[in-house]
Amino acid sequence: MRHHLLVYITLTLLWGTQLYAVELKVGKSCPVTFKKETIGHLVFSKEWYHSSRSNARYIPGDNATGVGLEIHLINNFSGQINGLNYADCDQYRILQIRKTNARLHQGENKVQIDIPDEFDNPFYDNAPLEHGYGLHKTPIDDSDKPWKGQLYRDASVSIYDTPYVSDSYGIDGKHLIVEFETCAVCQRRGHYDTLLSCGRWGYKREYMGGMTGWAEPEFNDVQCSATASNEFEETIIQTHQVEYSYWIHWR
Repeated sequence: MRHHLLVYITLTLLWGTQLYAVELKVGKSCPVTFKKETIGHLVFSKEWYHSSRSNARYIPGDNATGVGLEIHLINNFSGQINGLNYADCDQYRILQIRKTNARLHQGENKVQIDIPDEFDNPFYDNAPLEHGYGLHKTPIDDSDKPWKGQLYRDASVSIYDTPYVSDSYGIDGKHLIVEFETCAVCQRRGHYDTLLSCGRWGYKREYMGGMTGWAEPEFNDVQCSATASNEFEETIIQTHQVEYSYWIHWR
């Protein structure tokens, strides 16, 4: 409770109004650093549960097949583009990889950048994926959100992710496992980008067998990391989805 209270206070100070802090149900806040200087936080909301992007709620139901999170990069004055801009960024982006043991569509890999095939860059904050910059409203589609209508959020960059795996993609006898690693990126035009801090999260659907199939998702709590994992770096470098590895400077 004390941790959540501190996060609410921090968000209130950063946003300058209590309205947004009250609306956002915080699950985890990960410090974002550049050369040991804290320039903001990667804020993960409390998870919610949904049934193939419908009937979303914070308490999982028996028919739930996936989870949802809103993830916000909230920069302090040292990290803001129009502030001190300590990391000399032109824009902040979100880059995420996905790992799963579910059946895959043709061309998919067990570990890959979490973007559609048609993307020409690796960032999650691109249409048609749900995202926002600065003071913005949450996505207009609320069918897979635990709220109605649109709420205001304020962050350097935000994403809204509602992954799910239906039973048809499960392998008999195995739990369905989906894991994500979400990282903040300092993007610089004409210069190397810098990969910043990350958070790892995911969920498991336990194999029950018989007519039940797989149980509702169990959420894996967010784990903060000051740097990306080796698996994350290898996925970005070796990917055939987009040509981006040259522009990442791992420092």
